[in-house]
Amino acid sequence: MSFLYEERASSSVFVDVVWHTHDTSDGTYLASADARWDMIFTIAGELHRVLLSGPSTQPTPVPYTAGNRNVGIRFAPGAYFTHVPVGSMRDRTETLAMPSPGLFLLAGSAWPFPGTDDELVDALVESFADGGLLAHDDVVEAALDGDAVPLSPRSVERHFTHATGMSPREVRRISRAREAVARLQRGEAIAAVAHQLGYADQSHLTRELKRLTGYTPGQSQGRGEPV
Repeated sequence: MSFLYEERASSSVFVDVVWHTHDTSDGTYLASADARWDMIFTIAGELHRVLLSGPSTQPTPVPYTAGNRNVGIRFAPGAYFTHVPVGSMRDRTETLAMPSPGLFLLAGSAWPFPGTDDELVDALVESFADGGLLAHDDVVEAALDGDAVPLSPRSVERHFTHATGMSPREVRRISRAREAVARLQRGEAIAAVAHQLGYADQSHLTRELKRLTGYTPGQSQGRGEPV
């Protein structure tokens, strides 16, 4: 791995984790499908950049450059931006305009670039929510957690489509693949992971991980990169 990585959990209902990286060389990282919104803030010397990514259904190559510092927000399941239909951002990353190094534009408004300050990142998320730009669908998160949802399957599917641009089945497949990789990276056996997570067999696990993460189970065990 050619970048230093750390992450922290968030108390915000809108955020899964906030992560930091410091790129130590040039290269490309293959990010797994995540079915989530993501936002990345990059500091490259005097240059600043903001990326907004919609929910992804496939592995995405992410280039990195020595010396860059990055802060990312991986939003929680069920969290979504309201200024565009989520389907229009599925598997898409947008570079946001910056009228100055300290401001970026989103949904017709200027927002402060938070840099690497975690408190400013948290404040920015709350500002998005307070302004109605960021919403959270409790049904999606409850369904993914296995909680009882007092709605018909069709109603649940509408909630998923509205918040993620995907069906519940698609989101669960992605979540399961990411959990499989996390377990493999902790040293669990491939056969045990396939059985415990409900894959038909190791071949099924291999096909799913290759399609959704870009790596086989064996390759995932040796990866030092984050999921």
